[in-house]
This record gives sequence, structure tokens and C-alpha cells, in this order.
Amino acid sequence: EGTNLAFGVEHRLENYRIFAGEEASWRTYGPVLFSADSIFENGQFVGIDSVFRPGGAQGFPGFGPQNEVNKSRTNLGAYADVEMDLTSRYTLAVAGRVGRYSDFGNTLNGKVAMRYKFSEKFALRASGSTGFRAPSLAQVNFNSVYTDFVSGVAVDKFLAANGSNITRALGIPALKQETSLNLGLGATLNLFDFNVSLDAYHIKIEDRIVLTGDFYADDPDIGDELRALNVGSARFFANAINTSTTGLDLVLSRMFSFGNDSRLNVVLAANYNDMKIDAVNVSGKLTGKEDFFLSNRERLFILASAPPLKGNLSLNYQKGRYGVNLRTTYFDQITLEDYVGELDVYD
Repeated sequence: EGTNLAFGVEHRLENYRIFAGEEASWRTYGPVLFSADSIFENGQFVGIDSVFRPGGAQGFPGFGPQNEVNKSRTNLGAYADVEMDLTSRYTLAVAGRVGRYSDFGNTLNGKVAMRYKFSEKFALRASGSTGFRAPSLAQVNFNSVYTDFVSGVAVDKFLAANGSNITRALGIPALKQETSLNLGLGATLNLFDFNVSLDAYHIKIEDRIVLTGDFYADDPDIGDELRALNVGSARFFANAINTSTTGLDLVLSRMFSFGNDSRLNVVLAANYNDMKIDAVNVSGKLTGKEDFFLSNRERLFILASAPPLKGNLSLNYQKGRYGVNLRTTYFDQITLEDYVGELDVYD
């Protein structure tokens, strides 16, 4: 019945940069006099009590020269898409994309989709595809040092860049692409003048990049490595988890007409979503430390990114050249954890 062919190429240049901020936000000043009294030990003068004082006004300092980064990469991609109406009722689509990143290599992904129209009021559709997401340059290169208080003691905490001395000492591999498998099955129908769309989906993501929890220098297994680098605490981005998400989308819409120039469009949409963390991918010297690698706080953040239930109602009234919109959205309850381990429930 007909064929549509689409193809294209893309070349992208990306750049990520951190430069040193105002000197007073990151420099440590001193030594400065801490006490007016000289210090004596066993009657012998040993010096003046002094201290080094950091600049800035808070625990998170400005970026200094040690944080500076200027990284670039290129990405070359090509795709082709073929959509064929094999009959007046049956449509088949096949697509593929190949990409090459200068920093982590090649990727090949594809998609197959089909639709069968049983009548003017009812059709079924299905699709399957693979996907990828390259680690962003920020996830690879961002780094910072900030001061936090742990049990009343000031600790310098590092958010270490991937490939830094810290991650190499702990055996953390270089970041790689996230990969996914996506399956979908749906139907469209016209029922009592309502247009109804119902779609079920399953999405499996492997090697998902997340920010780990904190690892401290008093850890009996890795403390020596951190202390050797003068690090009190460290965290970093890693391909830490595999997730699977199963869900259902429902959309109902209907147009109501009032006379020649007035109409009301009503759209009701709902989404049921169930995300699970299937595995925590611990590696290197952190094997066996899954609860620190993915803290409960970060786990709850990930799960809260896709609430179990979401719905919205949209009303659009149009009369001549004038229109009025009314929208309301419902989000299901989510649970988060604060920095002291207390759970907060949001409705």
C-alpha cells in the first residue's frame, strides 16, 4: 500500500568545563594567630598557637584550580527508518541507529513496531527496541570538595571524578553507556464517541548511572587507601544499578460541540508505574558494600522519580477566537529520606 523511508546523519561536539572561581571562595588563608599566648612545653618555647583558616562563607567552597576541567568529545551517528503499509490494515516499521563516541566507543540499536487495524474503531499495536544513553561529560568529569560534620567532627568530603586517583584506588571502572530493552503493547478504540488509548510497557535498563553513597576513611577495608590520599570521605558516579519498570498508560478524550463555534475538549490520562531495582553492581574493593554503594536515601530518590500513580484531567473550551484551559494533575505518594535517616512521606 505504501512505503516511507527516512535516514540521516548527525555529528555533535560536546564540551564540559569547570574553571576556578573567585579566589576568596576557595583559598585557605594562614597561618593566623589563634592565641596571644606563646606555647611552652616542659618550660621550652615551641611556638605560637595558630590555625589555617579557609575562605568562603559555607562548607561548600568555590571551585579552585584543583577542580579545573576542560573536556570535549565528538559523536557521529547515522540512522535509517523504514515504515511499510504491507496491506490496508497492517503496518510494519523497522529502524536502526549506529553511533560512535570518541570517549567510549560504538553503539548499535534497533526498533521493530507493527500495527494492525481491525476496523475504523479498533487497532492493536506492538513495539520492541533497544536503547542507550552515554554518560554525560558532567558525570564523567565533575569533582568537588566540601566540608561536612559527621558526629560533630568536620570532615572533608570528596565527590571524585571518574578516573581520578580515588576511584582508581578503589577499583572503580570507567563509566560506560546505559543500555535498555523496551517492549510495548497497546490498543486504540473509539467507544461511545470517546477516543481510548491503552498501552502497556516494560523497560529494562542496565548499568544505570547514579551517585554512590559516602565511603569514609575509617572503613576497615578501604580506609588505608583513602587516608593515603588524604581523603576523609568520598563518593562518585558509577554504573551502579539495573532497573526494570512495568507500567500502563490510559488516555480518554472526547470533543463536545455547542453550536457552530463552541466546543469543549476533555482529556483524562492516567499512568500506573512499578519500578524495581534489580541489582546493585558493586565492583573493585567495594564488593560486599552494596548498602553504601547505593544508600537507602539514593534508592528512595530513584524510585520517587517515577511515582506509582499519576493522573491528569484537561479541559479546553473554545468559543470563536477565545479559549480557556483548566488542568489538574495528581501524583501518588512518594517516600524520601533526609540526611539523618528519617523518612519523609509526600502526598
